[in-house]
Amino acid sequence: MRQLFNAQVIYMKTAHLHDLWDSPDNARLTTKQFSFRLPVHIGAKIAALCEMYPQKNRTQIVADLLAAALDDLEKHLPEELGSRPDPEEEHYDRMAADASHEEYVPYYRLGGPRGRFRNIANRYYEELEKELGNEKPTPLYQQLWVTEAQMKAKKS
Repeated sequence: MRQLFNAQVIYMKTAHLHDLWDSPDNARLTTKQFSFRLPVHIGAKIAALCEMYPQKNRTQIVADLLAAALDDLEKHLPEELGSRPDPEEEHYDRMAADASHEEYVPYYRLGGPRGRFRNIANRYYEELEKELGNEKPTPLYQQLWVTEAQMKAKKS
């Protein structure tokens, strides 16, 4: 049977950034440089953090802030039921449920904006990892499966 929605996912939280910035860095950087201009008030806040944590450079601080914000955003994107597994997969899952004397509960891929974001991020992650020489990267996000009951419970 498939691992359903209660998969353990580790998220970076802004509350943990202080501890992260007080520890050594193990981050890998992309081969491409991203360049963008920031609003003045954001630039001032980043400069303040750089002064407070001189052992971290601006790239590390901005990357950690973005990671925390993106993790939080991903968790809060709207969710919907996505597509069902292919018939052969579903057949084997039904057989497994029967063999373990459990009722088969139909499940769906996580859909909606959250599922779409995760799929697109996986595609770009694979591309960026290959640029770094990793020809078979593990997906950034694992496929999440959800039942109708789980989806209804989350919405209530």
